[in-house]
Amino acid sequence: MPVWAITGDEPARLRSFRDEEGIDFPILLDPEGETFERYGIRNEGHQKTVPHPTVIVVDGGGVARWVVSDENYKVRPSTTEVLEAVQTLTGAAARPPD
Repeated sequence: MPVWAITGDEPARLRSFRDEEGIDFPILLDPEGETFERYGIRNEGHQKTVPHPTVIVVDGGGVARWVVSDENYKVRPSTTEVLEAVQTLTGAAARPPD
């Protein structure tokens, strides 16, 4: 199952973050926050275009089947919770990325 992230960060900051964290899945740029607006997760209280921390598991038809979002950036689902959501959706055992 493909994994993507979406950010409003500048490309240079994103490259640095990917290198530091060893991220190898695609991170899509949305500097205007259109995606955040469509999903209703844009953090209006922030001066930059940023979303509230959100994880969305989307099925093959593009339907969001599992969503966890919180205004508190410290509240995030665990990897195990996300993998369980994927497993429930696909019926197959999910594992963390290598």
